[in-house]
Amino acid sequence: MTVSRHKQHTAFFILLSLFFTINVASCKAPQDEFGADADYFIGLQKLAEDKQNEARKKFNHCIKKGTSECARKSAQMLTTFGTTLQKNNACISLVEKFDDEQSKLIAAKQFKKSGETNRIADITTGIDLEKADNELIKYRLEALEKRNDSHLPSETFNWFISRPVSLEHYQFYRDTYRNSEPGLLESPENAALNYRILIYKRNYLEAYSVLPDLFQLIENKQLEAYPQLISDIGKAILYGDADFYTHGNEFTQLAEEFKNTPAEFYFWFYAGRYFDQAGFYYKQSVLCYENAMNSTKDEAKKDNALWYLLKAKTNQNLDSTVSNIGQYAKEWSDPEYFDDYFDSLIPTLIIGGKWKLIKPLINQIDGYATNEVVAQLSYIYGRLIEKNIISVEDKDEELKKTYERALNCGSASYYKIAAAYQLGMDNGEVEKILCSPVEGAVKNINADAEKLLKGYVKFGFPEKIYEEWKQYSIKEISTDTCMYLSDFLQRYSEQKVEYAPVSLRIASKAAFNTDRPLTMEELKLVYPKPYEDLIENIALHYEIEPAVMFGLIRSESFFDAEISSYAGAVGLTQLMDFTAGDVARKLRIRDYSLTDPQTNIEFGTFYLAEMLRRCDYSYLQAFFSYNAGFTKISRLRKGYLAEFGQKSNMPDDIFLEALNISETREYGRKLVSASVYYDYLYNTKNKSFTSITAEFIDN
Repeated sequence: MTVSRHKQHTAFFILLSLFFTINVASCKAPQDEFGADADYFIGLQKLAEDKQNEARKKFNHCIKKGTSECARKSAQMLTTFGTTLQKNNACISLVEKFDDEQSKLIAAKQFKKSGETNRIADITTGIDLEKADNELIKYRLEALEKRNDSHLPSETFNWFISRPVSLEHYQFYRDTYRNSEPGLLESPENAALNYRILIYKRNYLEAYSVLPDLFQLIENKQLEAYPQLISDIGKAILYGDADFYTHGNEFTQLAEEFKNTPAEFYFWFYAGRYFDQAGFYYKQSVLCYENAMNSTKDEAKKDNALWYLLKAKTNQNLDSTVSNIGQYAKEWSDPEYFDDYFDSLIPTLIIGGKWKLIKPLINQIDGYATNEVVAQLSYIYGRLIEKNIISVEDKDEELKKTYERALNCGSASYYKIAAAYQLGMDNGEVEKILCSPVEGAVKNINADAEKLLKGYVKFGFPEKIYEEWKQYSIKEISTDTCMYLSDFLQRYSEQKVEYAPVSLRIASKAAFNTDRPLTMEELKLVYPKPYEDLIENIALHYEIEPAVMFGLIRSESFFDAEISSYAGAVGLTQLMDFTAGDVARKLRIRDYSLTDPQTNIEFGTFYLAEMLRRCDYSYLQAFFSYNAGFTKISRLRKGYLAEFGQKSNMPDDIFLEALNISETREYGRKLVSASVYYDYLYNTKNKSFTSITAEFIDN
């Protein structure tokens, strides 16, 4: 940071302070408010002014007298400036005072840069190769290699064999440990290590080809049946050969041979996978999955086997599986792990006409599945009753009960909004729902971390807030502090718009992990309006509700004009190049940049308006088409109408639940929720919640 940049930050901080509700004149000066911790922030200021000696004094004083987080940050800052000797000595002090992985990693990077490899080996002695940060282990092993340490082979092997192979594993293998063709070379340990790299690189055919040699080493007791290695062997067979029935029998025998060992689970698990793939061997696959579950006390492994068991049973007999799912629900450990199982099961039930199974399914999984899944099923059940697809004795009472279950269950905004609409709730009732805290949210506040984060605000360092905030669990930072940080950054974004996305990220995460009701003003931090004039003017020009475009841009990019997706979508409205090219041709624009906010907003709005027109002005169908393409959605809708027994119409919200594209379903939910929130929060037309929501739910 230059001196002028620091002055700009200080000036803007003074300007921002006028916006806060506190009376600045009556407040303590930041130095008084923060005590010894103020020296950390003053040190940052001195460093920005290139006054290194003064900065060093401030940091050292904070280390001695400050609270834990500011003292730690001061110690870390001392490793970043001065001579090589000064930085190295600062690293030694850092590790001595804060003997944890983060400190060791900072020190290891500096020691590597300065060629002090022995120091890296010394500070990392005794680290847990099964649990420690992979990057830190890589630095250690590189240091051991440099000094020809005899511990290198054993530690390398233990690191590689005890955990999933990471990028750091591969980098170390490629650049330091070996530079030879993969294969069975030199020793059984190297054979295992080389084999794991083959699987990491997804060279399944080559991995399958050397399996006989690897199995020979295991049979001769030259190599243990390490669980991670057996898992890799399972993958090699699954993706490297098609004789699944034979391999299923082989792995069943191996599971018996290695009974009561850590490898037993993977032999049973992959035997189940092979029988699944072979087809016609449903009973064998279920038995293998059950044996896998019984062979381990690891809850994550049990859940994994149970997930595949449920899929196998569902594919074999849907009615029986749903009718008996309660017995399995009692066995799983992590309800969220099974969300995607229900994500594929629910569309199957709707399109397959298995509507009568939905109520029994709710009854069996309530209390075991996530609240979000129960809310989804409850809402669907209510809608099917409402449309007379399911008959019940007391329709009104059953509708009220099931919609209230959806309304008060979980944190899924879409189902809260949709259920509130179906219940006919007025604005006052809805406000309590929209601002309500997340059920079960628990906070364990780190007061020193909060003081550090607030210090960045008080002393004018907005660029540090988000990265530092990410270092802590959301449970450690109170909702009040998160919203305070978000508000500061949002105001700062009026000068530098690039701070708008980070403000939103903080507020959004805090909103879904809050242990108290939010205020309407706090919700506006979760649903902010960067580029307000631009978005509203363009939206109105193309006859799109501005709230919809705010919702779309928030969902697509979090208002980050420079963002690009892994698939190549660019900018605020996340347009693909071919879509943008087609829009540009229609608008007769030759030269354009999708990272230019005005261009991107106009192209995205034009494209959504086109989808809306082609979808008979159904916003929800237009959202689906924006995400997955009009042709695909139109084709799916026609097919579903036929399967659903409808000649011309299927309610949009039921079509959403039937849609067999998970990403597009969730996209529709997000855009409906965001659009309703924007329209309701800012409500420039003084509309009721019912009239707002009807545009999206009841088309």
